[in-house]
Amino acid sequence: MNRLYDALIVGAGLAGSTLAYRLTLAGRNVLLVSDPSIPSASRTAAGLINPVTGQRLVLQEGAEALLASAKHFYRGIEARFGVSILHECEMLRILCSEKEKQAWENRTGDPAYNAYIDHELYDHPDINTGYGGFFQHHTWYLDTNTILDTLHQWFREQEILIEAPLSYGDITIESDNIQWQTVQADKIIFCEGWRGEKNPWFDWLPFQPAKGEILTLSSDAPIPTYMINRGKWLLPTSEGVFKLGATYERGELNETATEDAKQELLDVLEHIFPGRPVTRVTNHMAGVRPGTRDKQPFIGIHPEHARLGIFNGFGSKGSLMIPWHAEAFTCHLIDGAPLPAQADIRRWHG
Repeated sequence: MNRLYDALIVGAGLAGSTLAYRLTLAGRNVLLVSDPSIPSASRTAAGLINPVTGQRLVLQEGAEALLASAKHFYRGIEARFGVSILHECEMLRILCSEKEKQAWENRTGDPAYNAYIDHELYDHPDINTGYGGFFQHHTWYLDTNTILDTLHQWFREQEILIEAPLSYGDITIESDNIQWQTVQADKIIFCEGWRGEKNPWFDWLPFQPAKGEILTLSSDAPIPTYMINRGKWLLPTSEGVFKLGATYERGELNETATEDAKQELLDVLEHIFPGRPVTRVTNHMAGVRPGTRDKQPFIGIHPEHARLGIFNGFGSKGSLMIPWHAEAFTCHLIDGAPLPAQADIRRWHG
């Protein structure tokens, strides 16, 4: 800890861990600081990777590059550490209104969507498909807990992970480095999730965090092998076990699971599977998504403090977006390559 680090990274969720791993592979000396007493949204998230979202069925900008980067990064983790973290799983999207059905019909006429959505509607005798259902492709889910456990264990073995609280008041910005306790670093990069809105150096960025709750359920009745999305999503994870989520709450932000959210999710399940045998709730978790006003992440160096950076704001699309953006930020930090304009925090600095 007495050597000068290239980067001190604060926060070891999926964003901070991915950036730390990328920088380490690029030959940089990194120290990762994580407070184990602070809940991580990455630990709660289902890790869905879905390039076509919303009632208007909007294709994520740059979807092809984002998907390729995510797949390459996660498969690389699997190969190196002998774990299974990325699971391909098609999604049955249920149309809930004539408006949504019209959006689907419009998308089927757009060649950009050909690889992502089916042109035929699907029906199932046990599923309430509403105005029809269609399959989406190039959808996966990431086992976020396994990837974080794997990377954190490797960071410990490399002696580059400190599990301790960090106080902003203990950080000193010098002309030639950053100091925190006994640590000296060229830069400090904050990857704090939704709590980043309280960071005194980046509190001018327009975060829009939202709480979400997820259930884990088990059932003796058969479960489809594909995801189902009807405003909320159902994700099979193993035989007889599935996750159901997620709620969206902009009011009270905390990691406390609530009975109201639990009932909201169970009501959706009943609507998808009318008369389905009773399922058992085996886990109920809550987390806060680090969303932003323009739905784009916050990446870059502070406009007035060249030694302060941020890598945050991926919202509910972190599993898809983080690998590509971590590579772009790594290239920026090492080679001075330009940041993607839509993510660069300079867009919010007048």
